Amino acid sequence: MEERKVQVTGGGTYFVTLPKNWANRLDVKRGSRLSLVENTTGSLLIIPAGVGRENRVTLSLHSRDETWIERAIISCYITGFDVIEVDGARISSTQRRAVRQTAQSLVGLEIMEEEQNRIVLHCLVSMHDFTAEATLKRIHAITTAMLRDAVYAFTHADDELARDVIERDTEADRLTLVMSRELGLLLRDLLLERDVGMSRILFHEYHAVAKTLERIGDHAAKVSRAALDLTVAPGAATAAEIEALYGAAQRVIEGSVEAFMEADLTKANRVLGEREHTPELEERARLSKETLQIQPLATIFDSLLRVRDYAFNIAENALNMGVPGFQHTRGFTPTRVSP
Repeated sequence: MEERKVQVTGGGTYFVTLPKNWANRLDVKRGSRLSLVENTTGSLLIIPAGVGRENRVTLSLHSRDETWIERAIISCYITGFDVIEVDGARISSTQRRAVRQTAQSLVGLEIMEEEQNRIVLHCLVSMHDFTAEATLKRIHAITTAMLRDAVYAFTHADDELARDVIERDTEADRLTLVMSRELGLLLRDLLLERDVGMSRILFHEYHAVAKTLERIGDHAAKVSRAALDLTVAPGAATAAEIEALYGAAQRVIEGSVEAFMEADLTKANRVLGEREHTPELEERARLSKETLQIQPLATIFDSLLRVRDYAFNIAENALNMGVPGFQHTRGFTPTRVSP
């Protein structure tokens, strides 16, 4: 880091000199126009006119297998690259298939050029198309519906519904990756904060809640896989215990998300007060297992307890949302006003 002293002209204008190496590298010279943007922290961002905002990366597929290709492309997508080029001396059909399948699994990632030795993918998704609030609401709707249907599939031994829940998990994952990408973009490009009207720290809270909801969806899929292992539906008494535990978890999920979206500290603290009932629910879960089909029953009770714990984390995120001034960052219009 370099330091510069602030100087003042006779007319009262403040100015500082620019680092010479930086100016030469970016071709900044006498008469060049620079954009000055105040950051949310009060710092000043200096942007030369010639600096582009397209992010591009190249991946070499030489001796790479399908798993590496999938992980690498997803990592570049999350990091916020607009263009991902993969190349090799000769891309094999297996590698080409891996690239295509990975692109299809990510929202907005399309193959725009394809040759024998290179494939170019462009990400066409915009932060204006997937706002943090709208995307989070959609993830919430998907995962809570998955959990509800997973519990029903388990208590009624409904294999068809269980398989449907497992398939839906992909949709929640895709939307969560979109939010991960958008957070990566905000970290890479400070100008985006003003474009989307949301600071990075505020978006980070939305992303954290989305990741928590994604984990809830994962447990819904886990419960559904356990349902497929059942030979018969649980007895009436056990099913009633499962429904009771599900109801306790669902109340915490709904209360936590509502407190977060409304930035309501009172609701968040009310939800967190439900933690005192956790030992009681854990004890009921231990005493409710039937002698038969112990493993599937252990899975659903454990998952519902974990889902409830995850929901408490969302309530803690809601406490951050209600901190005075948290959403009223200088230079931005808040997306939600605290009650």
